[in-house]
Amino acid sequence: MALYGPAIFLGFLLFLEMQFFSTNAASECPLDMAGSNYTLTASICSNKEERGKCCRYINALIAISVARYANSTSNLGVNAELSKICLDKIAETFQFHGVTRNATVFCGFGTKIPVNYDCQGRTTVTQMLQSPQFSSVTKNCQVPLSVESDCRKCLNAGIMYLRNLVGTANNMTFSTCRDATYAALASQVDNASAIDIARCFFGVHGLSIPPVSGTSPSQLSPEVSPSPPVAASPTQLSLLTPVKENHHHYHLTLVPAVGIAVTVMAVMMLLVLIVLIWRKSKQLEDSDATDKKSSKSFTQPPKRFQEVTASIFKKYSYKETKKATDNFSTIIGQGGFGTVYKAEFKDGYVAAVKRMNKVSEQAEDEFCREIELLARLHHRHLVALRGFCIERHERFLMYEYMANGSLKDLLHNPGRTPLSWRARIQIAIDVANALEYLHFYCDPPLCHRDIKSSNILLDENFVAKVADFGLAHASQDGSICFEPVNTDIKGTPGYMDPEYVITQELTEKSDVYSYGVVLLELITSRRAIQDNKNLIEWAEIFLTSESRITELVDPNIGDSYDFDQLQALLAVVRWCTQREGHARPSIKQVLRLLYECADPMHSGFVQSVEDEDYDEIEGKGRTSRSRQHKGEGIFHSGDGRCLASSSSTSRSYCSRSFLIETSPPQSPL
Repeated sequence: MALYGPAIFLGFLLFLEMQFFSTNAASECPLDMAGSNYTLTASICSNKEERGKCCRYINALIAISVARYANSTSNLGVNAELSKICLDKIAETFQFHGVTRNATVFCGFGTKIPVNYDCQGRTTVTQMLQSPQFSSVTKNCQVPLSVESDCRKCLNAGIMYLRNLVGTANNMTFSTCRDATYAALASQVDNASAIDIARCFFGVHGLSIPPVSGTSPSQLSPEVSPSPPVAASPTQLSLLTPVKENHHHYHLTLVPAVGIAVTVMAVMMLLVLIVLIWRKSKQLEDSDATDKKSSKSFTQPPKRFQEVTASIFKKYSYKETKKATDNFSTIIGQGGFGTVYKAEFKDGYVAAVKRMNKVSEQAEDEFCREIELLARLHHRHLVALRGFCIERHERFLMYEYMANGSLKDLLHNPGRTPLSWRARIQIAIDVANALEYLHFYCDPPLCHRDIKSSNILLDENFVAKVADFGLAHASQDGSICFEPVNTDIKGTPGYMDPEYVITQELTEKSDVYSYGVVLLELITSRRAIQDNKNLIEWAEIFLTSESRITELVDPNIGDSYDFDQLQALLAVVRWCTQREGHARPSIKQVLRLLYECADPMHSGFVQSVEDEDYDEIEGKGRTSRSRQHKGEGIFHSGDGRCLASSSSTSRSYCSRSFLIETSPPQSPL
């Protein structure tokens, strides 16, 4: 019996040793981070002016490693137990190659950029591939994607798929699902193709490291050593070498040390677990307190806010709002924000009443933001806010009534009289005037972020005005030239700037892209997304063929359009929808071209509104206005309702001026 005691003790220690090594093996991160160009990433991240680009590269490197893991396991990332270990490993890898911790923290590494992609409950490649409309992504994202038009089709298919899947979810969900979409695609191809897809999805280049010529040391044949072979395992030890007495002493000293180490690690993990549980409970308590505070703020907006708004806009009661809308029965429009009613108040004033339908802190923020913005925006091509109503959880905004409804209804409602060619160009000019005011002349300058046909309203004289400022974003430093700002991805599929979707960096050029889509919508009378196809993508075959551009024109117009004006407008569309924002024109340049082609006889005015350099504008201040040529002021801000005739002189001037003032825009398609 005395012999069994040491044997049992040794067996127990051996068990502890095996547990220790198995724990270590299980705790290793399975993500393969090798073969990626960290040097390039570190170089980009060292430049503070390229933070957004840095985040894209970090995101892409991690997504590629997750795609490799998905290729072998079909899982879109590691499990919860390995998540922390992989995050630590990746952070160390980045720091080792020179990517600073500040960069990873700024980019939201671990939160916005995780190592496990849970997209609306989909955690495997199979689940993503079987989700609705993913087949369209697979079809449009066939490698190679080196051609820009192929990449654009892939991105558009991805945007439509994600919007259908995610809906109005927050930006974090959208980003995670985008990464999951990439990983699912890339897991089906080889490494080179996965990097090609990443270049398109994340807008990055040079991620792969070229193979080093020569044979690696691991490939060399080992030389025969005169020394005795060393056993690789206990089994080999027993078969190849005689067991010596001193081996027992070695194990007797090693195993207790391992046991002590395991015990210490277990105690430390227990302490860490206790700390994490304590922090989590504290976060939940803080979250509850914030929710209660948010609920109070929603039911009763700040007193200062009410005083400021009441001094500018008329405050209506819920009772008179309900009566003016005939118990909310006169519906004239509906959207994601809520329902719009026609209201006739007892003093005879007719208004459009927008009723917010989301009882949430986000809806409250959009409500307050829109009131605060419209309190300082005054332009004849912006829909004016007249009043508001706050009653418990009810929120209403009263706007000036626009008799002819939205541009979307006019273009896409079969029962409406089709707009004339002249009216369409004038509407394009009106909208460009509104954007010029937002980008250059209001203080601070604004990006609308949701330019689309349903947000363009027309009064009884068909004067177009831009509405809905719930998503508007103000320039942070007040400068006219917007610096790229990382923001939540918001907007409407079909009108959204693909560069903004990829980079999450907003500039005024995103509005210019949306404007280009609206301009094409005016020409074609097709929806931004029709028959599951993006309008810009659909028009590609016509825009690239000179003989087929007339097929783009709304058939309801017939032949009552000017061919040279059509050519110029389509050139503006191509310019505005360039994939990269810096290649697009400013809205001032767009407005100048529209004025020239609409009425070349007023070239004096055109010459007087040449685009100033941004620095020069900032030096003179934002309060300055475009200089008006003497005798031609009626065209300022779209006041002129008369357009040019389609004479040969006008056509030749328009074409010549366009070619002189701008280099031929490259097709974004």
